[in-house]
Amino acid sequence: MMPLYFLHIRNGNKLEVDPDGTELPDLDAAFEEARKVARELVGEVADLGQDAIIEIADGSGQTILTVPFSDAVRTH
Repeated sequence: MMPLYFLHIRNGNKLEVDPDGTELPDLDAAFEEARKVARELVGEVADLGQDAIIEIADGSGQTILTVPFSDAVRTH
């Protein structure tokens, strides 16, 4: 069974909790999934702040990585 990762969205003082999580092979895959979600949300959510981030939490609920929306949407 693959580890469960939760992608919580923090926008200013609001936190949108991912209730179900996603099974992914490792943290790198979770990071890529967070970047994909951020790119999708930037086009859909009008009030998304510049400092919005995705907090990647592991199965125990511990935040292990944060992904700023600004990093996710920047083209390399």
